[in-house]
Amino acid sequence: MDLRILRRPVANLFSAKPQCLLSLNATARRHESSYRRSKQRLNVKPDPNFVPSNGAPQDHIIFNPPSSSPSVFHTPLKFLPKDDKRRKLLAITQERLNALSHRLPPPVNPKQLKYERHHLSEKDVAEIRRLRAEDPEKWTRVQLAKKFNCSSIFIGMITEASAEKRDLEREKLEAVKARWGPTRTAARENRQRRIELAKRDE
Repeated sequence: MDLRILRRPVANLFSAKPQCLLSLNATARRHESSYRRSKQRLNVKPDPNFVPSNGAPQDHIIFNPPSSSPSVFHTPLKFLPKDDKRRKLLAITQERLNALSHRLPPPVNPKQLKYERHHLSEKDVAEIRRLRAEDPEKWTRVQLAKKFNCSSIFIGMITEASAEKRDLEREKLEAVKARWGPTRTAARENRQRRIELAKRDE
């Protein structure tokens, strides 16, 4: 008797579950009649003021005043009469601004302050070549550019590294490439191929 009492609520629960799901589906379901009714209510016609009129020609002036009254300080010079006093005031103000701009220092360009151009003499070029030939490890292109206040590209144009220095740099590059994996190696090869195609305009 006790087992029947315990078994009955469980059976009722399983039997009531489909009914609950059906009731939920029934409440959430939309029919064609309800959809048509809601669409009809939301179909609001636009106001006639926002629709362009086809009858009247569109060659008239539309009066659309601003939200605030215009200011005399914002009146363009073109619309002022020739004998207007504001023309003289604007001319005086422009003269003062021009005089102030002449007293200001010249604009500073950071790129021009990096190094001066065409300031090295033949003695400086000879000194650069001597230092580069004596100790290329110490006097690199960057160090020479800092010492003589010029670009490293210019140092590379007037000097040439020795064969030992070029071999050493090549060995360093080969050692770095030996540590590359297949992914980086393929990426560098693809980059070099793209550069060659870009040079050929392909």
